[in-house]
Amino acid sequence: MTVPSMSVQAAPDATRSGPTEPAAARVALEYDVTGELRFLSHHDELRMLTRALVRARWPLAWSHGFSPRPRLVVPLPRSVGMAADAQLALVNLEQPCRTEELRGRLAAVLPADCILRRVTGARPRVVPQAQHVHYEVEIERHDVARAESRLPGLLAARSLRVQRGDGSHQAVRTLDVRRFVQAVELEGALLRLSLAVQGQQSARPSEILEELGLDRERYGARVRRVAVQWNIEFAGPG
Repeated sequence: MTVPSMSVQAAPDATRSGPTEPAAARVALEYDVTGELRFLSHHDELRMLTRALVRARWPLAWSHGFSPRPRLVVPLPRSVGMAADAQLALVNLEQPCRTEELRGRLAAVLPADCILRRVTGARPRVVPQAQHVHYEVEIERHDVARAESRLPGLLAARSLRVQRGDGSHQAVRTLDVRRFVQAVELEGALLRLSLAVQGQQSARPSEILEELGLDRERYGARVRRVAVQWNIEFAGPG
């Protein structure tokens, strides 16, 4: 299966001469979260990015009030333990800056397990919505046969009912997530999942793993989000 990449323009050739066009007062970061950083919570990931942006001397736009914060948003947060390629963050700036300069400053101060791919211009006040998300999971050899035996039934099912309860004081809900499951493929020990997103709803990789007879606790930290398709494109040089 060919997995589409994030819908952004390709980064410019680093050897090309001539100035880089200034970014708008909002930019998009595309970066990978790997290694131990995948265990960061969403809050801690935002804090890590904030510290790096301050150290990189970006002209950040800050919120007002008693405790100002940089105007920074990650539109598709990861689950704790999930690695992610092409993680997206949107950052508001006080003034336009050249994206190549911003990229160089930030890449120099990010942690080793956070790999900056590109910095592009982004439209102000527009929060992109994910439409399709693609994941990969390495399955242990002794679990492959079990997953293979359950895969045809999963794909043939017209409904896939799961139970969710996101907090100790929240009632458990039963949801049918079959409409979100676009593709599930097992190639050797590599499981690939393609899940649609509608509004704020989608299936969770852990729910698909469980339907295939795989322990969601053991495999939760092995899930890697490899690509996201967004509803908008990001303009500007990378």
